[in-house]
Amino acid sequence: MMAARSVLVGALLLLLAGCGGDGPRDSAESGKGGWSIPAGTYGNVSEGGAGSDLRGFEMTLDRGSESGTVDFLQCNDGCENVETRPLRRGLNGISFTLYRDGRTVDVLVNPAGKDAVELSLDQGAGLESHRLPRIGREVGLAIARGSADGTAMPPAEVPTLPSSPPPLPSPTP
Repeated sequence: MMAARSVLVGALLLLLAGCGGDGPRDSAESGKGGWSIPAGTYGNVSEGGAGSDLRGFEMTLDRGSESGTVDFLQCNDGCENVETRPLRRGLNGISFTLYRDGRTVDVLVNPAGKDAVELSLDQGAGLESHRLPRIGREVGLAIARGSADGTAMPPAEVPTLPSSPPPLPSPTP
């Protein structure tokens, strides 16, 4: 009876001590099996109301959620200043820090389906969330990098407007 009791107490202590050794030691590591963000460029940069101003966000993750850094850009009336920031991995996504107007801004990036991410940040006007689909090629980042290294992007084709027909002769002499 005493030997069975000792074996039972020993087994209980081993179970409580977590002697498996196979579990993740870092709580952020536990998310690795449950989510991932594929490598690529994600963005929602588009023309603003004036037709020529670009607005939105764009980011590139070379190795997806396993990347060490992110190339990030916010376009506000144009695209400038690509920021390369170190990434942190969390339970539900990745994050990085920006500095805006003397403030630290934490940016959270979570998977939002197979081909998109959700970007959340508070720039002083409350929490904003933006869905950034994966895009085939850089738009804002390419513009900002082109202007940063002195080479301008080629001008967009200006659509030719239909010309007016020549004026008709007046019916009165």
